[in-house]
Amino acid sequence: MKFQHLLAIFLFLFAVQVRGQKDDSRTLQRAIDQAVKKGTNRVEIPAGHYVISSPLLIPSNFTLIADSKAHIELKKSSNQYLLRNRDIVNGNENIKIFGGKWNGNAWTQTRTIRDRVGNSDFCFGFFFYKVKNLEVGKLQIDSTRSWGIAYMECDSVYVHDIRFQQNPFRDARFTSALNHNGDGVTGGGNNVLIENISGFTNDDLVAFASGGASFQGKMSPFPPRDYRNITVRNIFPENIYDSIPALKAVAFYTFGHTRVSNISIGNVKGNTAAASVLFYSLFDKKGYFSNVKISGVEGTNVYSRSEHPNLHASYAPITFKNSEIDRLLIENIRREEHRYPAPTFRFDENMTVGELEIRNVSVSHPGLKGDLFLDSKDAELGRVLMNDIHVGGGK
Repeated sequence: MKFQHLLAIFLFLFAVQVRGQKDDSRTLQRAIDQAVKKGTNRVEIPAGHYVISSPLLIPSNFTLIADSKAHIELKKSSNQYLLRNRDIVNGNENIKIFGGKWNGNAWTQTRTIRDRVGNSDFCFGFFFYKVKNLEVGKLQIDSTRSWGIAYMECDSVYVHDIRFQQNPFRDARFTSALNHNGDGVTGGGNNVLIENISGFTNDDLVAFASGGASFQGKMSPFPPRDYRNITVRNIFPENIYDSIPALKAVAFYTFGHTRVSNISIGNVKGNTAAASVLFYSLFDKKGYFSNVKISGVEGTNVYSRSEHPNLHASYAPITFKNSEIDRLLIENIRREEHRYPAPTFRFDENMTVGELEIRNVSVSHPGLKGDLFLDSKDAELGRVLMNDIHVGGGK
């Protein structure tokens, strides 16, 4: 980018960035539109505090970079996204978003789910629909009403180095927000790499969905589709306020009997309230996963709070529900359990696995009574190979 173009954008932004300004939406959008008009296709947002009431609309072939000290906040009760791609009918391509600290003021927003994507307001933080060649990285997203970063029906997606710090409370009475669609990164697409994701979320830190999602019982209008080639690695769920754990670390969901193929999950470390890894075909429609590898998972389910006394029992640390998997490899699993004598792996009665291999597993506990390894008694398992399994007291 030519220096004079960059300087002009900086000066333009600084000129209107007044302390306490109520709405910077038009200013920021004008800078984006001017960059497209001039052919630079790039905007850098300087350090500062920005308040927006409508989403920044990002066109094709565009790069947006926010300074690490740029705080972009969604105005309370605006019921919108922080940012989305411009054309959510035909889609866009070649979009890159980097930097900044973004806040969606979650529990002041009201999401609306209608019959089409274009007339729904899902209140995601970032929303990308039908985007090809998408990269989002090196930023923090706090307190979004729905998913922090959503990408649906996309191709060639790279999301990396993201930190989430959602609000664990729904109101001033400290009502728990756990399990209220507060995912971190969630989407559906082909050729996807998600890596280096950390922090606290009220739902899945990272999730993959082969179609529509349910928001408190109402289905969103994303069509079910088959997808392939998804890698998720270096995922680190954390507690917030020292004692409230993220709900789940990594989850894969299918909708409408769809198939997701070539899945790799690696290096997932940190305790959660409900599960480290979950595979689940929803709404009684068995879906299909093909060629799945899960490696390097360390963590267990821990107590979350008094409103959810049995949340830890919802799933095992690694759980499979109502799905069919042709080939499944699970390796290098570590669990240190101090409280709950529950299995590390659970396959429910609606699971079918053609080939299952589990190797190099260590589950340590202080003499708890019960099966802390595997619950698969009602599942249909084909060829099974297990080796190097250790379950016992101490480390």
